[in-house]
Amino acid sequence: MHRGIRRTRLILWAMIFMACFVSLYLSYQIRFEFEVPFEPKNWQLIMWETMQWIIPIELVVFYAFGLFEPLVARYRWRDLLRVGSGISLISGFLLYLWYIFEGEKTPPRSVIIINGLFLVVLMSAISSLSSQLRFILTGNLKALPTRPSRVVAVGTGFLCYQLIQQTRARSGLALRVVGLAVTESKLQAGDHWLGVPVGGHVSRIEKIFRRFDPDRVIVTDPMLSKEELRELVHSCRNLHVPVYIVPTAQEMFYGVLRLDTIRPVGLDDILGRHLLETDLPRIGRLLSGRRVMVTGAGGSIGSELCRQILAYAPSQLSILDFSEASLFQIEQNLRTMPMGDRVNPVLADVRDKETMAGILTSEQPEIIFHSAALKHVPMVEAFPAEALRTNSLATNQLADLAAQSGVERMIFVSTDKAINPTSLMGASKRLAELFIQAHSRNGPDTAFLAVRFGNVIGSSGSVVPTFERQIAAGGPVTVTHEDVQRYFMSIPEAVGLVLQSATQGSGGEIFMLDMGQPLKVLDIAREMIQLRGLEPKRDIEIRIVGLRPGEKLFEELRYDEEIHDTTSHPRVYRLTAEALSRDEAKQLLARVEEASHLSNPDEIQQVIKELIPEFIDKDEAIRVNQSSPSPVGRI
Repeated sequence: MHRGIRRTRLILWAMIFMACFVSLYLSYQIRFEFEVPFEPKNWQLIMWETMQWIIPIELVVFYAFGLFEPLVARYRWRDLLRVGSGISLISGFLLYLWYIFEGEKTPPRSVIIINGLFLVVLMSAISSLSSQLRFILTGNLKALPTRPSRVVAVGTGFLCYQLIQQTRARSGLALRVVGLAVTESKLQAGDHWLGVPVGGHVSRIEKIFRRFDPDRVIVTDPMLSKEELRELVHSCRNLHVPVYIVPTAQEMFYGVLRLDTIRPVGLDDILGRHLLETDLPRIGRLLSGRRVMVTGAGGSIGSELCRQILAYAPSQLSILDFSEASLFQIEQNLRTMPMGDRVNPVLADVRDKETMAGILTSEQPEIIFHSAALKHVPMVEAFPAEALRTNSLATNQLADLAAQSGVERMIFVSTDKAINPTSLMGASKRLAELFIQAHSRNGPDTAFLAVRFGNVIGSSGSVVPTFERQIAAGGPVTVTHEDVQRYFMSIPEAVGLVLQSATQGSGGEIFMLDMGQPLKVLDIAREMIQLRGLEPKRDIEIRIVGLRPGEKLFEELRYDEEIHDTTSHPRVYRLTAEALSRDEAKQLLARVEEASHLSNPDEIQQVIKELIPEFIDKDEAIRVNQSSPSPVGRI
């Protein structure tokens, strides 16, 4: 048991014992008007005799009612009810004995009543001061929290241990873990863990709340399922208690929990929070001490890639972006991290061949993560030539330069929209995949890989930020179609997949993650509204506005002709297909370059249709998906 907790508890027990003694002593004195005789009288003899058995009874009852638990953050009416219930039980038992023995060798009825009143006052004072006891004992009176926040932690693992230890060590936080809700632990209600009382299993959260009356709940168990977390959030919402959560393993560096990273539970936790157990040593062997470059470093995926890569101690991390504001922001963020001095910002356009050739010569990266892209579907539908130049041609050009510069490995970040694309953005990514695979076939010195995943919650291209803005504005929340469904994953999980995949392939493979069942976007809109404590239809309107250009109902993850194989990671799969020959790749490149100079989107779409036969328009996509709907996961 923690030394400070043990010391606090011993002092608390001594205070409660003294309260029992003083209360009973004063009760007798008041009853007999403070008589001070020269020799003991009968009532004084009875007082000393009754104290010998009444005080132990009171101590047993107080222990049973949990009044010996230290670190009560602040005294509330529920605590008063607990004190009053225990004292009422004691007083009722003493009155019963008085009637049974007709007052012989028992306290008078007035003494019993006065003693009960004194105990209520004294025990309430002790309970309300218990959270300050450790500060008073150490003399650290300046650190006394004025309104300490009561916390119930969910889980009893290493992260919970760090939470408890840090809240104890940093007294100025005014944050105290007053109770625990266990998940898979053998601990039961009434037990203690690190000196903190256990309230029971998390499924009995309402009973736990009645005992500890918390101000917030902090989830520390990374194994808590999405369903359990969702149920916990809903229960706490009804009880008007906010729920916070510790970062995922991908968000934490070196396994150390920082209190400033604890955040409110969001949609990514409920929908996209999976325990992706990455092979840290293997990723470390790939990145540690190496020169690494990330393109599109200021984007949602790129910035998280930079943060996670830096944790593996590369000798140099070159972060490249065309947006000055985005590049500055991610650079400032990385500078605050350990080894932030190894970050080298590069302001450049990946489409500029001469500039990129010079950068690869000066930076000499050994590994390139290519995430720079145009990804907003409606915008790309309006400007498809820009998407071809950035997503397709620039990727092929960077692969050429990487091979010429002796880059060991290039990992291209793709999307599930590249499968049977109905949008020009998806088609441009599919063309990039074809170029990457062709380079792997024709340039064996550099390993070219691609990683394919679905919707990333919270990214700038995701529907989630749009829903958040609409809910904040009071609605309506616009959903394109009531049957639209997507695969969802969190940004840290997506980046964990990219890093894990980077260690797997030898060249030419496309990797994808087993993301479970797709979810209806309409259900996600409802869930986001409820997370704000609001109700769909009643507080926020949900409006169906029709499919956007290039949007389809169902997303897919692979082509039928792609060979599906497992990897060393149970949730990462390898896809392989016959790559284009050198001549086929040259012909494809020439056609794409011609299309990128066209100004009419319809003409570009026609060229892409010829280059990618599986490319279909919106209406055809709706017919195909309606005739063979994919399974849908419910929230």
